[in-house]
Amino acid sequence: MNDSFLGRLSDLLAKPGRCMANVAENPRWWQPGLLIFVTMAVFTWLVAPISGPEQLEMMRDSRIMQMMSEADWQAQYDQALDPPPLQRALSSLGAGFTTWIMVLIFGFILGFFARMGGGQGTFKQALGVVSWGALIPFVLATFIKMPLVMITGSIFQVNLGLAALVPGIEPSSALFQILSTYGDFLSWWGLAVLVIGFQKAFGMGRNGALVSVLLPWALCSAIPVGLAILFT
Repeated sequence: MNDSFLGRLSDLLAKPGRCMANVAENPRWWQPGLLIFVTMAVFTWLVAPISGPEQLEMMRDSRIMQMMSEADWQAQYDQALDPPPLQRALSSLGAGFTTWIMVLIFGFILGFFARMGGGQGTFKQALGVVSWGALIPFVLATFIKMPLVMITGSIFQVNLGLAALVPGIEPSSALFQILSTYGDFLSWWGLAVLVIGFQKAFGMGRNGALVSVLLPWALCSAIPVGLAILFT
C-alpha cells in the first residue's frame, strides 16, 4: 500500500477510504497544511491586481466605504491595481497562513464534535482528517479557478457551485453569499471525504460522522456569510 505523500494525494481523489485509513494510522497533518499554505499564497499573489480592485468596486456602496471620501477611495483603487511588491508579498503570506490556521482550528472543532458524538479518535487524528480533506476545496479548487480568473479578469465571476447557475446575480447580494458558501460543489466533495475520515479515524457510524462534520461546518460558515451581508 503506497502511503507516500503523492500516494495519499492520489488516494484522496480516487480512493478516499484508503487515504483516510492511512491518515487515521499516521495523520501527518503538516504535509497538506504546507501545500495549502503555498497554494493560497501563490494564488493570492497572482490574482492581487484582479481581486483588490474588484473587492473595492463591490464594496463601493457599503456602509464602510460610504464613510470614505471619493479621493481616498480612488487612491486605494489605484494602489490595488498595482500593489507594491512588499505589500503584495505580505498579503500573500498572510492569506496562506490564515487559511492554514483556519483549517487547523476547524480540525479542533470537528474533533470536539466527534468526541462529543461518541467518537474514539484523537485531536491529532482530527487534524489529519481535516487537513487532508481540505486539499479538495482549497488546493484542487484553486488550481481549477486560477486559469479561469486570469481569463475572465474576475474573482467573483468564477464559481464552482450553485452561484454559477444563477445568471446576473450580484456578488454583493445575500443570495450570492449564501450560494457561494453553502452551494460550492468542491466543498461538498471535501465534506464527504471528511465524513469518511471521521468514520475511519474515530470509529463512528455514518450518521454520527455526518452530524459531527456538517453541523459545525454550517455554523462556522454562517459567521463570514453574516458579516459579508452585514457590511455590504
